[in-house]
This record gives sequence, C-alpha cells and structure tokens, in this order.
Amino acid sequence: MSQVENHLKWCLRDKSRLIKVNPDITLAKRHLKKSEYNYGVLQHLEKTRNYDWALNVGFYSIYHCFLAILSKFGYESRNQSCTLGVILSLIDNGNISLDKDIVLQFDTLDVEKRAISSTIRMDREIATYGVDTSIDLKELNNVKDLIIKLQRETIKILAD
Repeated sequence: MSQVENHLKWCLRDKSRLIKVNPDITLAKRHLKKSEYNYGVLQHLEKTRNYDWALNVGFYSIYHCFLAILSKFGYESRNQSCTLGVILSLIDNGNISLDKDIVLQFDTLDVEKRAISSTIRMDREIATYGVDTSIDLKELNNVKDLIIKLQRETIKILAD
C-alpha cells in the first residue's frame, strides 16, 4: 500500500480530519469563487505592499481550489494534509489529470522532500508566524502563477 493510500486511510478514521460525503458541485463552485475572491484580495494587498499577507491569502486561494475538487468527488476535509492526500489519491487513481508538481509546490506528504525544498505552506507559515513583513517577491509571483494555473485546472475538473 502506498504512502498516499495509508495516509488517506488514517484521515478517514477520524471525522475531524476527513469524511466521505455526497458529491456537491454547487459547493465546489463556491470554493472556486472563494479562490477567485482571495486572488483579488492578494492583488490588493500586493498593491499596498502588504506582501506577507498577500502570500497568506495566496495560500488560501490555492487551498480553496483543492477543496473545490474534494467537494466534486464527495469529500469534506478539515485537515490540510488530508486534503492533499485526497488530491494525490485522485491523481494516482486517474480520477483527475492534475500535475502532481502543482500539489507538491503547495505542500508534500514526503518528510524528506520537506527538508530540502520549500513549499508554499512553509513560506506561508514563515510569513504568518515570523516577524518580517517583507518577503521575496519572486515567491509571491510564483504563488500567483500557481494560483492561475490551478484555478484553470480546477475549472476543467469541475466541468468534467
């Protein structure tokens, strides 16, 4: 059994982490709208040079795309690693054609990979809990590019 499958089983054992529900395309579209809204907030924060908070909002813009996909496939998640577990499982099982690299830029379940490469989740945590108010603008641009790419892919997935 793969690491993703084991993780998904662990997630489903506790309703406070992940539950199987009826697929809900309406909720999925609402999550996508929230992602789009968050992207607009990111752009506003960027204009006002609140880059650390722009990165935070970007993180959640991406996360709402993942939640949209989960809603379409009948999952409700209250745990970020469980959300990623479902997304990776849907990719592995051929249910969605999403590049795993998009997911792994956001975060990874692989402990060794976490140690050697930064993810958006890690950058968000530094921006949120750290004391600096500026960030590398290249990071923010990467987040913005990833948001647009993932929103487009989410629209395709919801349409299938």
